[in-house]
Amino acid sequence: MQSADHASGVKTQLLQRAPQKTPSFAKPKNEVPQELKDELAKLIVLLARERIFLYMHCGIFLTANLFGFYVAMRCYNGFIGDEMSKLMMAMTPLLFINAIALACLAPIKGTKREIARLKEQLTYVKFQIEYRNVF
Repeated sequence: MQSADHASGVKTQLLQRAPQKTPSFAKPKNEVPQELKDELAKLIVLLARERIFLYMHCGIFLTANLFGFYVAMRCYNGFIGDEMSKLMMAMTPLLFINAIALACLAPIKGTKREIARLKEQLTYVKFQIEYRNVF
């Protein structure tokens, strides 16, 4: 019986005790520095811009290749002659127009590299924001 009274007395003492203040080193920082917010916003805008560039370069590449293929087919079907002459007439625009279209591959590769770099920076900034109370 005494242990039951003692247990209920301890519970009431715990409930009546005022909550203690959390130590300052254990509190997470609620405010995010303005520099990190600005850098995060800048990186998001740059990432969106680079993605637009990537879509634009891919569109130019595909359009130029389709145009080259279209002109080659028109030359092949429109030329009156034997098969070898038709093939040579079709290969000229196919070769030159599509070779020029291949020049779009370098900006596509560079844009992909830039997107990867920006994603890495974005991850680092998010890490700084998430774990800023540790540093």
